[in-house]
Amino acid sequence: MKRALLAATLAFVLGLGTAEYLARNFSLRQWLGQIVRRGELQTLVGHRGIYNNDVERVAQAERYAVGADTPASAEQKGAVLQRLVERETLNVAAADQAVESAIISREMNLLRFQFPDEKTWKAVLHDAATAPWMLRHSVTDNLRTRQWLETQLAAQLVPNEDENRQYFTTHTAQFQAPPRLRASHLFLAAPEGYPTEVIETKRALIEQLSKRLANGEAFPALVAEFSEDEATKTRGGDLGFFAETHMLPAVFAAAAKLHPGETSAPVRSRLGFHILRLTESLPPRALSFEEAQPEIEQLLANKKRAEVVTDLIASLR
Repeated sequence: MKRALLAATLAFVLGLGTAEYLARNFSLRQWLGQIVRRGELQTLVGHRGIYNNDVERVAQAERYAVGADTPASAEQKGAVLQRLVERETLNVAAADQAVESAIISREMNLLRFQFPDEKTWKAVLHDAATAPWMLRHSVTDNLRTRQWLETQLAAQLVPNEDENRQYFTTHTAQFQAPPRLRASHLFLAAPEGYPTEVIETKRALIEQLSKRLANGEAFPALVAEFSEDEATKTRGGDLGFFAETHMLPAVFAAAAKLHPGETSAPVRSRLGFHILRLTESLPPRALSFEEAQPEIEQLLANKKRAEVVTDLIASLR
């Protein structure tokens, strides 16, 4: 499935600008679409064609991305066709935008190195019915359009503090700092996939250390002697403050059950075994405007960008 998804995604990157862009006659495009395995011509945007297989491949990539294994519906394909028309409208408008060769090569390398070896890379290109020069052409199209769009949008996306403050005032509940915990841990590495005998040896040791802590031995001393987290063992295992989204789920769940000063039983995470000691617990709190401002600027910029692009596409048709 992964290879199919990558091939479909690559087909989306390839998009619409391959060999057929040279031809301008509708019937010739129909014939050429069959030759290059792109199927029946759906529509023309400027002098560029959008073919049935373009729509099918993008729809397939989107279905794979959400874990669906059923064919796309006619409605979904119609939505894909509409987006491809919009994208190609922008490609046509950006045709004169220059792109540095080094930037194109970097993007090509980013695509290539998503695959483990040259054989897989060539197989995916074959699955996508393309060749390296065709891919480079389409990558160049995408970069050209992206640069052109940024130029068109730059003057309209300047941050406006009054707008930011108004948004903050009307969406205060949206900007909350989550609960944060501060804990220390004694860690023994035993990642998933380690040999069973190694995992069981570490499990036995963490149980012994848990008993020693229960009998009154000092947490920092045992951390310094036994912990395998080299980054924290010299400071008593201190992990600092962390929110749920920035910690291993098993570790956060165990730490959240403790009161400050309490020590957990051994905890198994995907990385190994932990014994946790909670130092401090901070409740959720409302963010100040200054703390929320970067996120607000991004939210409003994204909203404005979508509106401007929609208007721009409409003006180009």
